[in-house]
Amino acid sequence: MSKFETTQNHKMINEKYDFIEQWLPVHYTSSVNMILKGDMRPPEYVRQVKNKKIYDEKIIDALYKVALFNKLQMGT
Repeated sequence: MSKFETTQNHKMINEKYDFIEQWLPVHYTSSVNMILKGDMRPPEYVRQVKNKKIYDEKIIDALYKVALFNKLQMGT
């Protein structure tokens, strides 16, 4: 049972990264830090999480929110 949950979790993370890659704007680190507010991270670390696909749930969620907002702004 735990393998299924891990596989499902891994699949969901991959889907988030695919969405992030497709819709994240060029300049995104300041937007991510605005979402994180009290738990701000250096821009280098945010870019590292995105580019090297490091598992940091807070950063991934913030990247996803920025990408979703960008998608909504684009109107598609």
